[in-house]
Amino acid sequence: MNFRIDRLPFIGNETILTEYWKNHIPEWKMEATSILYFAKEAAEQIWIYIAFKENDVCGILVSEETEKSALWLFHVKEEYRNNGIGTILFECALKNAGDQWTAGIGSGYWWQGVPLGCGDHFLEKKGFHWTWTSIDMLMSLKKWQVPDLETNINIGSLIPHENIELIGLLQSEAELSGWVRYYQNMIDNSSFDKIIVARSYDTIVGCAMVLHEEEIRWKSMIEGKVGGVGCLGVGKKYREQGIGASLVNAVNKELKKLGYTHSYIGYTYLENWYGKMGYEVYNCQRMGFMARNHN
Repeated sequence: MNFRIDRLPFIGNETILTEYWKNHIPEWKMEATSILYFAKEAAEQIWIYIAFKENDVCGILVSEETEKSALWLFHVKEEYRNNGIGTILFECALKNAGDQWTAGIGSGYWWQGVPLGCGDHFLEKKGFHWTWTSIDMLMSLKKWQVPDLETNINIGSLIPHENIELIGLLQSEAELSGWVRYYQNMIDNSSFDKIIVARSYDTIVGCAMVLHEEEIRWKSMIEGKVGGVGCLGVGKKYREQGIGASLVNAVNKELKKLGYTHSYIGYTYLENWYGKMGYEVYNCQRMGFMARNHN
């Protein structure tokens, strides 16, 4: 079979991607507005590779092309599989990938990794190495009630004058430092009601985000109104005191007050910890990368 591969910038060709997604990837339903929303920070570095047989689109690959590149999407239509199209798309994109090609998350992401059974074995054969498996989790809030937890920690919304202290906490903890830009964006937008903090004697020791519907990637696949808990973190010396659970409960209390029927947790490994609160695994994604050899 003879195929043609076109390489197009994401900006200006967004409709090609969103229409393909709508028509050929229904098992991972995402509205066009959400596809664009989650790609906005990386848009200038994203390229779309499209495989054609005559005028028929056979498959698509989306890659963020920087020094550390990211494979955002890779899909071949079912009727064209096992004809080498996936390999051709992969090899074309590989030529423009950086020193490391991550599966999933880059400057943004639709999937943080590769969903189990959705191309992970193909990518492994091509040289991707899997390091761990992340999970997304979901809990119904319809019958949920705030648990009665004993704690001396004060939980509440961030007060504007506390923003420097919060950012300082995140910067001081290696595990939390990657969240600085997300919290800073909320602070810059004066979204203080969406930032929940834990205080010990007026010192901020933990934090979490109230995620609204537009910030939940797979909301279109879930019946009801879906919000979530984001960027949950507690300072190391304050852990194992129930502070994290209290922050989750505070976020869910706010979500329920706002009329949300479900609470979503994305991109975590804490299955047992969240499971004790009532969350169930929604999907699993393999996290990994391919190191490129330019020699």
